[in-house]
Amino acid sequence: MKTSIEKVLLEKGIKVSNDELSLLEHQWNAIQQLKKGFKEIKLDDSDICVTHNPGRVYRVHEH
Repeated sequence: MKTSIEKVLLEKGIKVSNDELSLLEHQWNAIQQLKKGFKEIKLDDSDICVTHNPGRVYRVHEH
């Protein structure tokens, strides 16, 4: 997996360290786990959204 991630990034001119590459691989695997089962979920029953905002502080805002 690391080599395919690294290949895509290099094609885009993005160089990453081995530590960053390991972190990206971990994040990719986590996203894939979150995606499991979404095809079976009826969208009308879903009221949440998963987004990935690297480098941001996550806060819960109550309305």
